[in-house]
Amino acid sequence: MKKQEIIDKLRDDEHYYGDFGKQYLSNSDISTLLKNPLDLRTPSKTNPHFLVGGYFHTAILEPDKLKNFKVIESSSRNTKHYREISGGEMCLLQHEVDMTEALVSKMIDNKVCRDLIHEDKNEFELPGITELCNQMWKGKADIVNHNEKLIIDLKTTSDLDSFKWNAKKYNYDSQAYIYREYNTEGFDPQQYFINQTL
Repeated sequence: MKKQEIIDKLRDDEHYYGDFGKQYLSNSDISTLLKNPLDLRTPSKTNPHFLVGGYFHTAILEPDKLKNFKVIESSSRNTKHYREISGGEMCLLQHEVDMTEALVSKMIDNKVCRDLIHEDKNEFELPGITELCNQMWKGKADIVNHNEKLIIDLKTTSDLDSFKWNAKKYNYDSQAYIYREYNTEGFDPQQYFINQTL
């Protein structure tokens, strides 16, 4: 299969996260490789922080997919009401959605962020592949800004002061490196930009 055909197939989340995409390593595998290589390819458990981050990404990049999130009006995930409705699935709480929607509004109200995210030629959720250390890797850029030659990756945090530690904890450096190494349809990014929000 040619590179462009692979990239086109990886545009579909079903293939990117499914069996087809699992033949490629991704930045999410780095922590496992560093800490416990025997767990490589073991599905990771969903946690509330990743769920909120996913909602934030979706609200900015693919708002038509917000309907896929299950939201429960409950004070916590420990209530009987939550357990009955969730059916054991990790779901968003309504107050988390309200907080995240406020963050989305704050982001879009910032002219610099809004202009970088929504320039005319921008592409969202753009996959790419590359060979590193004799292994094939994949990545999916949140936003490719062709005019500024930027790959923009959205990150959320509850504490700006701890962001530099989180960058190390979640291997944002290797993510930037992977993005730098793959060219997306002839796009050669000159910079990597992390869009940090509270």
